[in-house]
Amino acid sequence: MTSFVSEAKSSLLSILVLTGLVLAALTGTVVAGFALIFDLSPQTWHVAYGGLGGFLALLAVQLVYLGFAAQLVRKRSASRMLVRYALALQMQALAEMLMVALTVAAVTGGVVVLIGLLGDHRTQAELIAWFLDPNTRVTALMFVLMLPALTMLLGAWRLHALRAAPGAVLAAADGSLVQRTLAVAADSADLRHALSALVERLTDRSMPGLGRLWYTAHPRLRVSEAEGRPEYELVWTNCPMKLLVSLRPDGEGGQQVVARSVLRGGWHRVELFATPLDALAQVQYIETHLLAPLRDQLAKVSAERQRDALREHAVETQLRILQAQIEPHFLFNTLANVRHLYRSSVSAGEDMMDHLIAYLRSAMDDLRAEDSTVVRELDLAMHYLAIMKIRMGERLSYRFVLPDTLKDHAFPPAMLISLVENAVKHGLASAEKGEIALSAAASGSQLRLTVSDNGSGLSSVGGTGVGLSNIRQRLEAMFGSAAWLEVGAEPGAGFTATIVIPLNERKH
Repeated sequence: MTSFVSEAKSSLLSILVLTGLVLAALTGTVVAGFALIFDLSPQTWHVAYGGLGGFLALLAVQLVYLGFAAQLVRKRSASRMLVRYALALQMQALAEMLMVALTVAAVTGGVVVLIGLLGDHRTQAELIAWFLDPNTRVTALMFVLMLPALTMLLGAWRLHALRAAPGAVLAAADGSLVQRTLAVAADSADLRHALSALVERLTDRSMPGLGRLWYTAHPRLRVSEAEGRPEYELVWTNCPMKLLVSLRPDGEGGQQVVARSVLRGGWHRVELFATPLDALAQVQYIETHLLAPLRDQLAKVSAERQRDALREHAVETQLRILQAQIEPHFLFNTLANVRHLYRSSVSAGEDMMDHLIAYLRSAMDDLRAEDSTVVRELDLAMHYLAIMKIRMGERLSYRFVLPDTLKDHAFPPAMLISLVENAVKHGLASAEKGEIALSAAASGSQLRLTVSDNGSGLSSVGGTGVGLSNIRQRLEAMFGSAAWLEVGAEPGAGFTATIVIPLNERKH
């Protein structure tokens, strides 16, 4: 409540000061004008008094104007800066009004010349006579006398309008109003892509416009390169200011997006420096419709990448755990079989040991690997089946179907051996003459690696199911929905398990 009352009092004071300024300016203009008119009359003794009165009135108005500017801030150093800026605004307003006067004079002169070219010399002569008439000259001189008061009024109005935006008055005075900077630590490619898309969106007619009465709502866009970095130029028709948006290094290894409102070239140079209300409108516009959305979009991208990194780390950790569950399972079972064979037959035990050594030689580098190949996984399965063949004898036979074109295709490690082991343990446990077939085939954009047996069918899915569950989890973690495990079983028709993965490389 206290803040509201304080702001209300401040606003009321500004309105009263501006009203007094208007009355004082009009009074000074009238007094100075009458002094000039009296100078054209025989009563010359009025000239000194009238001229002095007009000068003092205008001086008083000037002091009120500068006092109005100084009271906008409390610090003395800032007050001095605002006084200098208020004088600069007067010079800017004077340049604008002189440009208007020169434009009117040029257009009027052009009309007079055109009338003469059309052959209406009488009308042309009357117009020239009107321009040279003493009353017309008095009117022109009155306009000149009004210029100081009018420049003060324009300057005061602009300062009062700037005050509506917190900090805008001081920012305009010290030059920081015309620039906005956004420091970002995003990936360079992401930053350029997002910035380009958002800048181009500003030219879309469906987007909110600049909101300045005399200018077009949406800008024209021109893109250029400066020192290998993109620079965007946004220009509104009739507006003396334009926006330059560029990327710059921040000196700490990051980048910053810099948006600057700068004075355009050509006849707009008559403004002398940045027009404050246009610059304020542009930087507020760019803050709302470019920098804030860019900040949010880059934060979203950064959060998504961080989440993906955490997810990938969790997935890799899970894969290591799942793989560690699978590998000892096969290795310990094989060692138990070797021990059993050595007890019953030394030669069979030696054969099995040879296959185990061959398996270990080819598998040691592969046991903890993230990637393998089809031929390597089939080779591991062949050594395992050879070991089991020695143990089971004629009860087990196996065959492989592997096209040459698929031998070196990438394939996740330690999955196929789990299916083969499942087929031996559960599919052929009670079979008198069991057969296991391993085949690789390409089907469209998929690679299918199948393990099938001629065992008891539905009973082949016995056991705890941990192996099949692990395979499904690993496939989902590696490939998402692009890979899966297919299983099928019918009573007396055997069991089939197929790992389906994309023919392209594994996703990371």
